[in-house]
Amino acid sequence: MERIPASGTLRMFELAKRLEAEGRRIYHFDIGQPDFPTPDNIVAAGIEALNHGFTRYTPARGIPPLLDGIEKHYANRGINIDGSKNVIVTPGAKMALFQGFLSTIDAGDDVLLLSPAWPTYRVMIRTVGAKPVDVPTFPGYVLDEEELKNACSKSVTALVINTPNNPTGGVLEKDHMKLIHDLAIDHDFVVFSDEIYEMLVYDGFKQTSMLEIDTDMEHTLVINGFSKTYSMTGWRLGFAVGNEETINNMVRIQQNTTSCATSFVQYAGSEALKGDQSSIENMTTEYQKRRDAITSIFCNMPGVQCVNPKGAFYVFPDFSTYGLSSNTLAELILMKVGITSTPGISFGKYYDSHLRFSYATELSEIKEGLGKLAEFLLSLI
Repeated sequence: MERIPASGTLRMFELAKRLEAEGRRIYHFDIGQPDFPTPDNIVAAGIEALNHGFTRYTPARGIPPLLDGIEKHYANRGINIDGSKNVIVTPGAKMALFQGFLSTIDAGDDVLLLSPAWPTYRVMIRTVGAKPVDVPTFPGYVLDEEELKNACSKSVTALVINTPNNPTGGVLEKDHMKLIHDLAIDHDFVVFSDEIYEMLVYDGFKQTSMLEIDTDMEHTLVINGFSKTYSMTGWRLGFAVGNEETINNMVRIQQNTTSCATSFVQYAGSEALKGDQSSIENMTTEYQKRRDAITSIFCNMPGVQCVNPKGAFYVFPDFSTYGLSSNTLAELILMKVGITSTPGISFGKYYDSHLRFSYATELSEIKEGLGKLAEFLLSLI
């Protein structure tokens, strides 16, 4: 437990709750989950499964209809996997990631993180006794090839990438993903490719999966799930795709821990994959409007630099002009303006001048809240 640090956002969350209890108006830009409801057909499938008594244990690997649905999901993109051998369904994508770490990483290993990176990666890596090593990227999550090559060593057994990225909304292009795969072969490490935001992309961009590059999955484990694409965060349903040996090891862990993902939720997940997909387009269309608005507002704020994200629902503006740590600035903005954000230091030591803002909130909230932030920053200058 000593390896697990306290949450980097907990203090901000508690402070926001205290202010709300005092009657303060708080604008929430800290929540990393869709603000849309789960589509009706998915909810109906979950209810139907309950009504039919699907409330018992399932195979640890997952129910056949869902495994088949995941296989077809990738087949539609020209990616060939065997749902019965290359997939495990888990209670949330976090569990898939953690089981993958336990299956491939030994205590004392180094694990590279393309940063800025979601804080939970570091926590999990430390929990298995390994050491997280940040590899900084250029603004917008653009790969710095020399930084990555210099970080590769004999002690490195894994690299974690997340595209589209939390917190920047940046993406890795196909050529850079090919380079990452080549390095994985040369240095014999595993690439953990977190693709949870793969469908939430803008401006006609199509995210490449590592499964398109490492077709044999010898050096790749893809982490994915239903939380972001289908607005199912509370349903807790994720999955991993990898080679048969790694997946079998993860199945053994699941057999002896959670047993399986929730039975009726798996049936809902099967419907999510095979049913109407229009909700994805509707969400991304709305997110793109919000992305355009929030980026424009930040780019017009004094002393703020903001890269236009290509995916997910976050921006990661740089406030280095103000000379404050991200914790101090985040608390100041919350106290003075009533806006919650996530301090950049949570995402890596190189990002203490940044704050993460989620635009998984109404467009009117974005314009009203950030309008007040712009006025406050003018007063600081």
